Amino acid sequence: MSLLETLRMAASALAANRGRSLLTVLSITIGAFAIVVMSSLAESGLNTLAKGIEDLGGARILLMWSKSPVRGQNKQFAYETGIRPVDRERIAKDLPHVEALSLYSQMGELDAMAESGLKARPSVIAGDAAFFEAFSLPLGHGRLFDDADNREHAPVCVVGKKLAEQVFPAPAEPVGSLLTIGALRCRVIGALGNTERFGVGFGFDWTDLVVVPTEAMQDVNPQTQNQAILFVKTDAASSNDIVKRLINARMEQRHPGVDDFEILDFSGGMKEFHMMFMTLELIVAVLAGIALFVGGVGVMNMMLVAVSERVTEIGLRKALGASPRTIGTQFLIESTLLSVFGGATGTALGIATATLASILIAKKFATWQHSVAPWAVLAALVVTFVIGVGFGWLPAKKAAGLDPVEAMRR
Repeated sequence: MSLLETLRMAASALAANRGRSLLTVLSITIGAFAIVVMSSLAESGLNTLAKGIEDLGGARILLMWSKSPVRGQNKQFAYETGIRPVDRERIAKDLPHVEALSLYSQMGELDAMAESGLKARPSVIAGDAAFFEAFSLPLGHGRLFDDADNREHAPVCVVGKKLAEQVFPAPAEPVGSLLTIGALRCRVIGALGNTERFGVGFGFDWTDLVVVPTEAMQDVNPQTQNQAILFVKTDAASSNDIVKRLINARMEQRHPGVDDFEILDFSGGMKEFHMMFMTLELIVAVLAGIALFVGGVGVMNMMLVAVSERVTEIGLRKALGASPRTIGTQFLIESTLLSVFGGATGTALGIATATLASILIAKKFATWQHSVAPWAVLAALVVTFVIGVGFGWLPAKKAAGLDPVEAMRR
């Protein structure tokens, strides 16, 4: 008997038991669906986070902040605590391999109130004029403050999109309005455009924030510069070590004998970040794979039942000359068809669901990166085929090994 004829007979046998076949297929479908959907959404989330971090600089980012001195304690009172603007200027002067550098302080969330009486509690940043370029914050309208505003201690500010909508609802215009932030009363000179970054934060809300000149905030809060952070974006991750050594040397000149700062290199953190998410994707795939395994057990159980129900048919076919190999092949094809059909259906539904979910998520988070995990699609199809063959082998062997005489007596 040809393979095509065996395939036709296997399909006919499955069609004769549609209800049971569909239930068996369903278990495989659910497993394949889970692998594709869960893995694709996990990969989309990873890509979204990775893009958000890469847009800021990714592995090229260095962050420096002050800490309590751990050596030379007898000298610690001879220096101002925190990273000061003069430190920034010393570090930035002719520093090679640097694309952006900014000194800023996170003031946390402070009460903000417009002249209308509307209130909010945004994240407050006291920074230099380079802050906006360093963090790739686009201007919506108005203007950004500059170095002159900082030198002159100008009480001005730039607000994020969400904050502007909260305290300056249409038709009110934020630019030119007064805003009280804690003890600082300032005039809004600019409003940021879309600054949404899904899942990526530096300790503040990208849209619900207000940025003021460091010197203006220092006038009302003397502790502002004590919590300053230096953000450095290098031209390549391979340049990070060179830039760190130069920063260390220049800070040592400014603060000789006092180890009072730390530097965080994102190049190492990015590797750990990707390893963590690869592990997460693997865990997701394993959990979904359990559903496929259960489906495989269902396939084997159904095929064993089919063998027991079709003993007479098997005996008759053997008596008419069908070889054990032909009988076994038919049952193996039946189990494989069930599994592969379920896998293909689950994979197709998984791709469609992951795509639809990404469309819905993107409406809420514009930066969401849709991705269908190709490895998950391939794994779902290959694993379901292997399950069909693997879990169908025992029933096929049992059918092939039946004695035709004994089978005809039943």
